[in-house]
Amino acid sequence: MFDIQVDWGAIVIAAVLNMVIGFLWYSKWLFGPAWLKLAKLHAGDMKGEKMAMVYGLANSLVIAYFLAFFETYMRVTTVTDGMFVGFCVWLGFVATQQISGVIWAKHPFSLFVLDGGYKLVSLL
Repeated sequence: MFDIQVDWGAIVIAAVLNMVIGFLWYSKWLFGPAWLKLAKLHAGDMKGEKMAMVYGLANSLVIAYFLAFFETYMRVTTVTDGMFVGFCVWLGFVATQQISGVIWAKHPFSLFVLDGGYKLVSLL
């Protein structure tokens, strides 16, 4: 096995940026109202979710770590190549998992586009 050194500072920054992107993406200024409607939730359902923020940060750290790990392993050195890897991860793993909600649970395709768009932007 190779000794892979990842940049922990970059991982923390990427995780925080993922949280910021999510905050903006699902805010009342962008797609929050549409998401609530499509997900059949109410704004009141989202109040007091402090532990969800902790879990979200932990999730963001895991995603950032493994993306950094894979990119380091593949010797990605340019932003363009890093974005290509992020797109491939999204297309190969995230989008294919999220589309199953449309196929099997009959979720609206627009919910897939909204949630998938957030994941794509955050991985890029």
